[in-house]
Amino acid sequence: MTTAAEAAALLRAEIDAVLADWAYHLDHGQLDELAGLFTEDALFVTGGLELQGRAKIKNRYLERTVVRTTRHTYSGLRISAVEGDSPTVSAAADDGVARPVRVRAWSTWVNYAANAAPPVNDVGVYLVADFDDVLTWCADGRWRISERRIIPVFRDIARAPIAG
Repeated sequence: MTTAAEAAALLRAEIDAVLADWAYHLDHGQLDELAGLFTEDALFVTGGLELQGRAKIKNRYLERTVVRTTRHTYSGLRISAVEGDSPTVSAAADDGVARPVRVRAWSTWVNYAANAAPPVNDVGVYLVADFDDVLTWCADGRWRISERRIIPVFRDIARAPIAG
């Protein structure tokens, strides 16, 4: 039987892996894999832009036609129960560990970006933002992002993606 401390450590590692995968897939142009990290009906909010659904989230990145190099890093991960959810957990996964149905994850992200192909001879921060995520434990035994809200804190508009 899993102890509460072991379950909490496993949960943190699993959520951390989803966030790390998002950064890696985005930074390496792996948009199918990136889209697969979201639920089919996921909500994605950044600035004034609100997208509903996995396909629309993927298309946001496909619409960029200008070469762009990015690297995303994050820290300060905080995980908690989703307020208002019942304390019940989903059925045990194949590994026998019961998990909450949904969790909220807060983190702070730094996005290094340039509108150029690598290697880029100029390093600069485009955005520092707080991410407010809700992740859902899905029937296939994976965590997926069901809601993502990106809240900008600092931004260098000169490093913003170029429309094109």
